[in-house]
Amino acid sequence: MRSLISHLRQTIRLLAKSPGFTITAILILGLGIGANTAIFSLINGALLKPLPYPRSEQLFQLFQPFQGFDKVGFNYPDYLDYSANQHSFDGLTVFRRDDFNVSSRGIPERLSGFYVSGPFFRLLGRPFVIGRPFDESDAKPDAAPVVVIGEHLWRTRFHSDSGLIGSNLSLNGRSFQVIGVTPAQGDEAAKVDLYVPLSQNPYFGTLVMTARGSHNFSCIGRLKEGVSLREAQADLEVIRRNLAIRYPDTNKAFGIRLVPYLNSVMNDYSTTLWLLGVAVACLLLIACANVANLLLARSRERRKEISIRAALGASRHRLMFQLLRESAVLAVAGAILGSLLAVLVLDAIRHLSPEDIARFQEVHLDGGALVFVLVITLLTALFSGLFPSCANSKINLTSALKQEGDRGGTAGRERNRAQAFLVGSQVALTSVLLIGAGLLTRSFQALQSVPLGFNPDQVMTADIYLADRKYATQADCQTFFDALLTKVRRLPGVASASFDSSLPFSNNSNYTGFGIAGEPDPELNQVPLLGQEYVSPEYFKTVGIPLLKGRFFSAQDSGEKEKVVIISESLARRYFLDQDPIGKQIHDFFDLAGLKRNFYTIVGVVGDIQHQNPDAQQTPFEGYYPSAQNPVPEMGINGGTLVIRAGNDPRSLTGLLSKLVADMDPNLPIYNVGLFDDRVSKSFATKRLATTIVSLFSVAALLLAAVGLYGVLSYSVTQRKREIGVRMALGAQSRSILQLVVKQGFTVVGIGMVIGLGATLAFSRLIAGILYGVSATDLLSICLSMLILCLVALIACLLPGLRATRINPITALRE
Repeated sequence: MRSLISHLRQTIRLLAKSPGFTITAILILGLGIGANTAIFSLINGALLKPLPYPRSEQLFQLFQPFQGFDKVGFNYPDYLDYSANQHSFDGLTVFRRDDFNVSSRGIPERLSGFYVSGPFFRLLGRPFVIGRPFDESDAKPDAAPVVVIGEHLWRTRFHSDSGLIGSNLSLNGRSFQVIGVTPAQGDEAAKVDLYVPLSQNPYFGTLVMTARGSHNFSCIGRLKEGVSLREAQADLEVIRRNLAIRYPDTNKAFGIRLVPYLNSVMNDYSTTLWLLGVAVACLLLIACANVANLLLARSRERRKEISIRAALGASRHRLMFQLLRESAVLAVAGAILGSLLAVLVLDAIRHLSPEDIARFQEVHLDGGALVFVLVITLLTALFSGLFPSCANSKINLTSALKQEGDRGGTAGRERNRAQAFLVGSQVALTSVLLIGAGLLTRSFQALQSVPLGFNPDQVMTADIYLADRKYATQADCQTFFDALLTKVRRLPGVASASFDSSLPFSNNSNYTGFGIAGEPDPELNQVPLLGQEYVSPEYFKTVGIPLLKGRFFSAQDSGEKEKVVIISESLARRYFLDQDPIGKQIHDFFDLAGLKRNFYTIVGVVGDIQHQNPDAQQTPFEGYYPSAQNPVPEMGINGGTLVIRAGNDPRSLTGLLSKLVADMDPNLPIYNVGLFDDRVSKSFATKRLATTIVSLFSVAALLLAAVGLYGVLSYSVTQRKREIGVRMALGAQSRSILQLVVKQGFTVVGIGMVIGLGATLAFSRLIAGILYGVSATDLLSICLSMLILCLVALIACLLPGLRATRINPITALRE
């Protein structure tokens, strides 16, 4: 132990004698280790860390795929049939996300919650901070209303009051007794404030819940011990086929799919996160190669020292261990710096990540990250130090002790080849990163340049949910929204105001099947889908969607009048190509769910819009319906988004709008108040995060590669000083000397670029899945990336080359 400490002190003293080299190496390794630690923490926390449930690997989410939509939820009758007939799960549970208005113990507030079926907490194995979960008696339709709240809500709104159990909480105008507090989340992809028994859903027991056409429940099951995923899939497939035979009109076109719950939650982000992992791994390898180059260059100053140690009896292995100790000390110092850097990077990632994804926001440095730092430090010390230590410990004592100055025994072609190899490796890895960053940037630009079809500038939005029982009917809801819009339009600076049940870029898409009146009904698996929006008459003017044919809605399109619809241009072009769609009719398929089939007369055609992020799965058709003509009166259009176009800064209306709503209903909260532009921008958050991080890593890698190339050429010029002097004495021009140095550098760069380009093309499939509108072999991205690399390499070559042209031949020949 004493000997180890002594060796460590000696190593630190040696490094302290070269502060420039030591600080540079630590900074480079700190950058590589810090970036890798941060991204590992992100991948581990978001993708690898198990969900906070006992045996969470046994939890699977069930979907009913339909027409290429893989994540279609369950309807309640199908859930009951699968639960009763399956043999592979300990049980199944369903839940449905909903909003709740809280109007007790403070100002009105909107909370996010779940309606859950009875076995929800038992199947997930959810712990409780205080209180209890739901039991069978709570699931009965005539049971007293009860609620379980999330720990975060309990600590923030109720200040960890243990006396909350047994007290009442007003939710949506009804009194619910609080029976428990549970930690974590029910859906790990989003924040959940409270849980209510499904039997307390105001539509429980109605036709909406008993029909098989409404696939709006999430279904989770816990696999039994010893049952494989394949066996469970086969078991559920038997049930699916039986249901298709019994209910061909509603079930024939739907499949059944099992997905691990964690994969289901984070699948949309996994490819992006693994791409970031590959990027930081490349950056770390570049950092290691750069430090290895520094160690090789530094060995030139220590040739005499190493030779004397060898002459005094030090074996090659002992010399190697000494040199490896130096790289280990550098790696440890880099790890300390990198850990601090990782904290800053994670803060930035949390800031750039979508706020509603809980697993992103909870990422931090934990025990797993510290173990990773230890492992990556050891690997870094090995990768950056092994190659230089092997090269520097190979000593020819006879020649080494005779030679001094710039011409040492270890500084010949072998050293130059070693350094050129390391620089070529850096260039190859940098090429991969630059091309990847270029492709992501082009893809992000393509996403943002897709025409939205509407104008979100100068538009403010605010979500409103009428959940109180005084808004029980469609007429009650319509009366409130009409009165609200009338008052909003009178506010100063308001140009127009409207309401939309499913505003674009609000993660609130509602799809429905449709048919053309007078044409035969298609097979269920071929029924076309359209995005369904219920809007007020001024909606199109407010958001700037152009009218192409016909008319907009008016106040005359009330519930008592003929049902009308405005369709998108894509729908008109697809189904009414050679005829005027105005006056034609489309119909829904509500009759398949036990409801009445409704026919809608087309009164207008408007331009196509992007309802979601363009790379998200969506239907190409849109249908707009008057908010006063809801075809299912028992489910009133009681929630949606208020949309306000202002002549000046829309944010100035926030206070006025809040006061106006409070005057109309003091128990009604408004939420998600902000600019429409921000809603659109938020949908690109994950792409923006990946593009930003990979671009930053690429810039860092480019700088490191340039430094490495500059160092090699500078060292080469020093080594060839005498040769250059001879060339100049024999009449060589400065241009020839400059070309000599630049050619040497670009030979290395060219080989590295070819290798990097080949690697990028070989692994193009890995990045193709997250690109939009750009091929993984996009020529422009590749050419621009290579051009940037060549320009930076040229600068790195010119600096040593210009220094070579200023060598004095007489002085060089005398040395």
